[in-house]
Amino acid sequence: MKINANIELEDIKKFSKEYNKNMDNKKIEKEINQYGLDKVCLNRKVIEENPPIFNIELSETKRYDQKNSLRCWAFAGINVIKRNMANNLNIDIMDFELSDNFIAFFHRLEKANTNYERIISRKTTDLSKITKKELIKEPVEEIGNWDNFVSIVRKYGLVPMKVMPITIEGEDATKVNRLFSEIVKKNIVVLTELKRQNNNMQDIRKAKAKMLEEDYEFLSKVYGEPVNRFDYKYTDKNGKEISIKDITPNEFVKRFLSIDIENFIFISNVPNGIKKYGQKFKDPRYINVYKNKYVEYLHISSNELKELAVKQLKENIPVMVGIYIRKFADKETGVLDTRLYNYEKLVNYKKLDKANRILLGDIELHHWMTITGVQIEDEIPKRWKVEDSYGNKEKVNGYYIMNDNYFDEYVFTIIVHKKYLTEKQLKLYNEKSIME
Repeated sequence: MKINANIELEDIKKFSKEYNKNMDNKKIEKEINQYGLDKVCLNRKVIEENPPIFNIELSETKRYDQKNSLRCWAFAGINVIKRNMANNLNIDIMDFELSDNFIAFFHRLEKANTNYERIISRKTTDLSKITKKELIKEPVEEIGNWDNFVSIVRKYGLVPMKVMPITIEGEDATKVNRLFSEIVKKNIVVLTELKRQNNNMQDIRKAKAKMLEEDYEFLSKVYGEPVNRFDYKYTDKNGKEISIKDITPNEFVKRFLSIDIENFIFISNVPNGIKKYGQKFKDPRYINVYKNKYVEYLHISSNELKELAVKQLKENIPVMVGIYIRKFADKETGVLDTRLYNYEKLVNYKKLDKANRILLGDIELHHWMTITGVQIEDEIPKRWKVEDSYGNKEKVNGYYIMNDNYFDEYVFTIIVHKKYLTEKQLKLYNEKSIME
C-alpha cells in the first residue's frame, strides 16, 4: 500500500471506517459534545483519594484575589512572609494584608529603567538587531519571581494594603501592559536615536531621567502614588489599639519582618534531556532592578525538592512554588492529580514525560503559589496543600490539594532557605553557574 506525504480523501474514509468500527467512539463523542471533555473524563475516585487533610499544616490566612493582575509572584511572595509579619505585629493574620500594588508599582518602574540601561549600554543602534534579541518584546510586563519580589522589598520596603489598596487598573494588567509597554518602547526609540546622533552619556542619561519621571507619573495615576511615610493603626490580638506613626516602608520591613528573605533560593527540577542533576544554572531574562544578580537555580531530583519543602514547612514557613496548572486540574474540588481525567482511555491521549514536555514547550512555569501543608504517610508525602491567590470561592477555600504525582510532573521550582539544603546540595549551589 502506498503511503502518501499528504492526507488524501481516501485516508479520511479509512480513518472514518476504523473510528466507526468501535461503537463506544460514537457514544463518547455524543457525551463529550453534550457535557464537555472534562466532565465526561473526570475520575471521581481520584477526587475521593485526595481529601483536604494534612498532618503538617500552617495556620489559615485570608486569601488574596489577584484577578487579572498577573501578580501571582507578588502574592506568593507576600504569602511567604505575611504570617511572620503578622506575628511580629501581634495582629490576627486574618486582619493583616500587604499591598501588592506597592510592589507592582516599583517592579514596573525598575523594569523600565533596566530596559533603558540595556539600550544605552548596547553598542548597536540598529533596532532590528535589538528586537531580534527580544529585549524589548515585553519590556515591562507584570510577571515576576521571588528574586524580583526580594529586590523590591530590599530597596523600597512594604506597606499594608490599607495604606496603598489595589486600584481598578491594578486588578487587570491588560490596559497598563499595553499602554506602558508602548511608552517604554517609544522611549527606547528615542534613546537609540540619541545614541545614533553621538550624544554624550550625560545627555543621554539626562533624557532617561526625564523618561523615568514621566513613567512615575503614569504609574502613579493608574496605581496610586506610593507613600514615603505612613501611619498604621490596628487592633492587636489582645484587643489593644496600636498606632504606628510616621514610619517609612523600609522601616516597616526592618521592624516587623524577621525572616531572612535574602537567603531564600531557587531549587528546581527542570529535566529536558540536556541538564544534569547537581548543576546550577543562571537565567539573565528575569530581572527588574538594574544590575541585580540573575536568577540562579540548582537542578536536582523531584524527591529532593520534596524533602526540602517538608523541612521548611515543619518550621512553619510556607514554600513558594513555581508550577504548571493548566492540565489535570479541577477548580471545583481543588484537586491536582495526573490521574484526574481519563483522557488516555477515552480520547486516545498520549502522555509525554516531564523532560520532553519541557523540551518541546508543552509545559512551562506560568504560575506561582505557596505550599502551606502536606500529608505524610510512612515518611512519604501523599498530597500537598497549595495556597492560591484567586480568592476563596473556588477550590477548597481557595487552595489546591496537590497529589504527590502532580508534584513530580508539573512542579518546576521551589523557594527555600539555604539552611535546609544538605551539605552536598549547598556545595553544588555554591559552585559557578552555567548560563542558560
